[in-house]
Amino acid sequence: MTNNPLTRLAAAVAVAIPLVLSGCATVAPATADAPKAAENAAMAAAAANAAVKEAATPAPGTASAPGAARSPGPAAAAAGAAAAVAAAAAQAQKPFADVIKDAKETQGLFRLYQKDEKAWLELAPDQFDTPYFFSWNLSRGLGEKFIYGGLMGNSEIVEFHKIGTTIQLIAKNQVYFASQGKPQARAVAEAFSDSLIAAVPVASQPHPDRKSLLIEVNALLLADIPAGNGLLERTYRQPYSFDPRNSSIAKARTTPDLVAIDVNAHYALGRVNQPPMMPGPVPFPQPPATVPDIRSLFLGYYYNFAKLPEQPMRPRLADDRVGYFMTSRLDFADDNKLSPKVNYVERWRLEKKDPAAALSEPKQPIVFWLDRNIPEKYRPTILGAVLEWNKAYERIGFKNAVEARVQPDDAEWDTLDARHASIRWITTARPSFGGVGPSQVDPRTGEILDADIGIDPVLVRNRRFQRVEQIPDPSALRGFVKRAEYLC
Repeated sequence: MTNNPLTRLAAAVAVAIPLVLSGCATVAPATADAPKAAENAAMAAAAANAAVKEAATPAPGTASAPGAARSPGPAAAAAGAAAAVAAAAAQAQKPFADVIKDAKETQGLFRLYQKDEKAWLELAPDQFDTPYFFSWNLSRGLGEKFIYGGLMGNSEIVEFHKIGTTIQLIAKNQVYFASQGKPQARAVAEAFSDSLIAAVPVASQPHPDRKSLLIEVNALLLADIPAGNGLLERTYRQPYSFDPRNSSIAKARTTPDLVAIDVNAHYALGRVNQPPMMPGPVPFPQPPATVPDIRSLFLGYYYNFAKLPEQPMRPRLADDRVGYFMTSRLDFADDNKLSPKVNYVERWRLEKKDPAAALSEPKQPIVFWLDRNIPEKYRPTILGAVLEWNKAYERIGFKNAVEARVQPDDAEWDTLDARHASIRWITTARPSFGGVGPSQVDPRTGEILDADIGIDPVLVRNRRFQRVEQIPDPSALRGFVKRAEYLC
């Protein structure tokens, strides 16, 4: 096998490609009494806050250690809950126009408003209890322990649900279902739970004309939705906590079928776990080695809200005799089957423009974007490796099924968007792979909706080192052979 770095790079991309090509609410109208209601709500919030302070104040004659945290009693806890409810009610009574005054508006899947460090989403009445594709990817990492910026994260089908003045973001349970609309679907709904991802209060009164509701993106997404604190604690054995006060929205954009929001998430250590004096069975804490101060680090989360396919793709059941990447579900509609488990092949939706033709271009090709962070000298090799897969698709009747393009340097979008399958250059301090190719799918059908291939430059470095430093130059080897023959 050749040790040419470009050849090895092309081979790595070609191997990674099959990883992602494989298997081929009712809103109440605003009233004239809204200002008075807002004033009353604000007064209630102030009174509740005063009650919190009074309930948390120690009784006369009692003392506490300097700097010791006071533990609020039941009265303070109840007053705190009342204060939160009153504050949310006061916020919900603010006029829509007042909240977004001087904010930049962008129309798209959801109307997006941005002002200073804050952002808001406007949800239309028909956008509640409607399924959307929600995903998060790691836009900035730590360069070690598989916490790499550019890696693909997880995805769910979610819905926005309104309860009073609260908007919930709910992940719908797609694993357990009953097909064909049978009565068993009711039993499944009763048996299995959805999950709450986040919840925020309504940010204003409904829009006077559109009757839509406003939510603050900061309150929705400046949270530990990807469970980074658990990941950091498992990896480093240090009790990291998410710090919303020092987290922020790096950028936000919307298109007709997508809202993408990049969050700069801060994690902090209140106390650093120290190694034991003597070795023992307890796992040894190993703090991050790539940050200036182990007590503080930032991770980037790139969140996507995207439209789901208007018509779900027809699932393809997996054959146990052939290897596929699969999405597994449990269909309780048929009681005659020994097991309700069904396995769907994870595949791209490819449909011929001309179904009658033996060789036809697809209605929608599979497009991979080379991220602008890839060094220019490697781009032609990677483009060629991607396009090489068209030979395989021609054998099943598709011409030019796969396309490869380079992201422009001035592009406003990111390749971590759910609408851009990509190949990215992932720089690491401690390499864990040469190439990786995860994908995110529609859990209802197995249709691949997004894929992001990662290439670690260590692959090129290693092959170049082997070729230059370890393997003799062929011409020098031939000269050595000739000299040996002469001596013999």
